[in-house]
Amino acid sequence: MVCLKKQNFNIAVYIDMESIASVDFLLDEVMNSLLLSDEDLNCIFVIKSAYGNQINAKKDLKNQIVEHNFNIIDTPKIGNEKNRADLLLSIDAFESLYLGNPSIDRYCFFTSDSDFTVIGDKLRKYGKEVWLVCKRKDKDRAILAKSFDNLLFLEDFTSKEKIKIEDSIEKLFVSAIKNMNQSSLPTNVSTANSKMKEIDPSFQVSKTEYKTFMNLIKKMKSKGYINFETLGSGENRITEINV
Repeated sequence: MVCLKKQNFNIAVYIDMESIASVDFLLDEVMNSLLLSDEDLNCIFVIKSAYGNQINAKKDLKNQIVEHNFNIIDTPKIGNEKNRADLLLSIDAFESLYLGNPSIDRYCFFTSDSDFTVIGDKLRKYGKEVWLVCKRKDKDRAILAKSFDNLLFLEDFTSKEKIKIEDSIEKLFVSAIKNMNQSSLPTNVSTANSKMKEIDPSFQVSKTEYKTFMNLIKKMKSKGYINFETLGSGENRITEINV
């Protein structure tokens, strides 16, 4: 059996820290959602940059950004108002087009600043896919919807709206199946295994209490996250995702 290597799909993430600081969200959950793509692609975060005045940075947000190994660019205020974060962020994103090593397939911006529609439109002009992570109240601003390929809302990733999951493997499994393409169901259970490794490359089911991936699948079915079937050929397929 020939194992074909997946094609890399490169993602760049830029955060305007002050623009989104008013919403308490889980960065880990958003980052997992940014991975959503074709199952045959190997999604990689090749650029992770966050911009803002670090003196006034919100502690919880900064801690999450540090945990995700973002490059933090301090943008102190000039005078009473401007801190140049939006300008530096846009320049860095546009510059990546010309550096081209690696070439970016998807640009993701965390901001509610409509000024970013300029860079969004420009990147799309060059054939790039551009996503925006913003506040829910921004969804009715037509200029945003017309300048980005996909909108995600920070309020959908707040701790208050998430199911509390204590077990880290269970949490990883839920994140993985949320980012599977449900239109491709039914699909072999190995797809979920691959997605878990994509989110956490260190994941090895043999080193967990489950020992085998099918033990994990059966446990997750008992918790109601999925349904699966076993074909006469012995193939196990996920038939339904319930998260």
